[in-house]
Amino acid sequence: MYSRIYIEDIDVVKMFIDEWMKCLHGLEKEILKMEIYSEDIELLNNIYLCIHNIKGQSSFIGLVDITRVSYEMEITLEAIKNVKVTVSTELIDSMLLCVKFLNDYTTKIYEILKEHDFRAENGVMYLELEFDQKKDQVIDSLKKCKLDDIEDSKIQVQAFEEEMSSEILQSEEFKKVLTEGLKEQFLIENIEHIERIENDLLIRLDSNCDDKEAVNEIFRAIHSVKGGTGIYLAVLPSQSNVHMGLEKFLEVVHTFESLLMLIRDNGYKFGKDLVDFSLLVMDYLKSVISSVESEEFNNIDDNGIVENIKQQISNIQTLPSSLGQNIPVMKKQIQGKAEDTKSKSIIPQTIRVNQEKIDKMMNMISELLIVKNSFMHISAKLNMDYDLPEMSKEVKQVGAYVNRISDDLQNAIMSIRMVEIKTVFQKMPRVIRDIAQSTGKKMELHMEGESTEIDKTIIEQISDPLVHLIRNAADHGIENLQERLSKGKPETGRIVLRAYNKDKNVFIEIEDDGKGIDAERVKKKAIEKGIISEKEAETMNQNQLINLIFLPGFSMAKKITEVSGRGVGMDIVKSNISKINGNIKIESEVDKGTKMIIQLPLTLAVSRGLIVEVGSETYIVPLDNIVETVKINTNNIHEFNGKFFTYLRGEAIGIEWLCEIFLTGERDTEKEELNALILSNGTENYAIIVDKLKNEQEFVVKTLDGHLATIPGISGSTLLGNGKVVLIVNPVDLF
Repeated sequence: MYSRIYIEDIDVVKMFIDEWMKCLHGLEKEILKMEIYSEDIELLNNIYLCIHNIKGQSSFIGLVDITRVSYEMEITLEAIKNVKVTVSTELIDSMLLCVKFLNDYTTKIYEILKEHDFRAENGVMYLELEFDQKKDQVIDSLKKCKLDDIEDSKIQVQAFEEEMSSEILQSEEFKKVLTEGLKEQFLIENIEHIERIENDLLIRLDSNCDDKEAVNEIFRAIHSVKGGTGIYLAVLPSQSNVHMGLEKFLEVVHTFESLLMLIRDNGYKFGKDLVDFSLLVMDYLKSVISSVESEEFNNIDDNGIVENIKQQISNIQTLPSSLGQNIPVMKKQIQGKAEDTKSKSIIPQTIRVNQEKIDKMMNMISELLIVKNSFMHISAKLNMDYDLPEMSKEVKQVGAYVNRISDDLQNAIMSIRMVEIKTVFQKMPRVIRDIAQSTGKKMELHMEGESTEIDKTIIEQISDPLVHLIRNAADHGIENLQERLSKGKPETGRIVLRAYNKDKNVFIEIEDDGKGIDAERVKKKAIEKGIISEKEAETMNQNQLINLIFLPGFSMAKKITEVSGRGVGMDIVKSNISKINGNIKIESEVDKGTKMIIQLPLTLAVSRGLIVEVGSETYIVPLDNIVETVKINTNNIHEFNGKFFTYLRGEAIGIEWLCEIFLTGERDTEKEELNALILSNGTENYAIIVDKLKNEQEFVVKTLDGHLATIPGISGSTLLGNGKVVLIVNPVDLF
């Protein structure tokens, strides 16, 4: 018996094989339990669901032998549950024989896919497999056990087989076990495919309409979307909103797949109009996926998308044959073992884990860090308060051991939470393309450092600010064609989006070669809008003037467009970046361009900070914001217009007292030397005066709720090793 694996199904097959191997790994043990606990319904259901899953998936990809054997096992298990078959030693032997067959078959496919990368060979349409397994003997052995126990078994089995599929798919237990898992799989995998098509493959075709490999990859991705949707659709109630919505979704995907097949097989060019149309199809598919997640299908308008795709197919079919190129198809068969090859196609050995579980593990590690800090406190207390230096030493040693373990655990969990920043970057080519079309400008986007890793929580929160900054660079920064040519610039504007690691931080830069930001224009606009007075403007340097664009309601746009000009956005950008303990600064030169630099922490879960005391209060300041600590002589502090400042290595630095910022008391005027933290907000440095500088410590950020969450200058709280709760200072909010 032959089974074919088509190249379009390769990703789905790999995913199924991975699941089957995990499922079959413990199945023999479960079947052996049946011999003793044959009336255990939960045991029978677990085995049944595993086999049913294999049967459905193998049927979908056309592996007939696996489907037939798993189907026969299904029938047998149902008969056992209905007490129509007695569990005997012979029946268990036959079931184990079936499991062995499935194991061997699955392992064989795994080995062939691992050894042979038939995607890399031109002209290969499918992989054809032939096995010497005694499938019929395995099935006959199982049937014989049932025939011995069931009267008129042929009639009963035939009737049962006819009803089997609908009964199981309508089973509440089946839906409860599988639907949620398949929904998550549907959402994650389909959005990955669609975003890759939208943000990579179609962008490639937009610049090169003859990129046949991109067309092939789009076809394979759409085929995978169709397959995954079909699997999820099979377990949904036919009258549900999601089922009805996905039927339309599946029709769109299938019709679009036909369009792609026509283009691919006839070698037609994938022109810009077709790219635009494909992007509209992707927008529709994303809207349906979003509705599946919320299970609301009330506001989706398909705008006759199926008819539009069919019209595209009709238009292409009427083109003269000279416009296309017929591509000869070469079929290659691989029988038995795959041929030796140097290329390696490795099936990913991965486990998909819900993010909530990882977050829970991170919280547990965070609690461990608090316990770790307690050891040093207890050790010091034993030595100083109870005069037990030997015991203090032992506790300190144990604390050091716990410290090493917790650090290793923290690093391991952190590495799991880290994802490549390309998940955000890949959205930007579409944004640039849309703005270029709406404004008539010519521009190109270059991306660097896409493999830079950062915490997934930060990735989720930085996406919207990045989109806004990219839109600003394209709309405000890049000039129109005539203006660029008059300045001697290339007609195509250049925007660079880059990411890199530096000093335990991630930096993201958005740089354009556009008109730049004119500080004098900003000053005039700010005075005109009443944001600052003329007197205040005269005391501000260029950096301070440029940073006025982050104030609410400020806009340099001459008119309101769909892209910008409403005076909202940049203040939100800065606010959102500040919420994740990041900061943003601007470097700009008129007619040369602008560079936005975003500094972000690697993670929000665990940080290092410096403990300080102000009066009776204790605070912790993140080290990421501390430039240095210094002592300032009171004779070197000067006052101007009610503001205090000092000179540090020739640079004028503003000074504030933390006790006055948080209204916890008056500043000490008797000290000759003051302890100061030199902090940075990304644009300039300033000094904060505190009473005492204590020790550095790792801390876990605990967010504040309600009214406490809105206190300026406070980003959260944490617990010290002595059990004391302290507030975490957010330096970006202080000035």
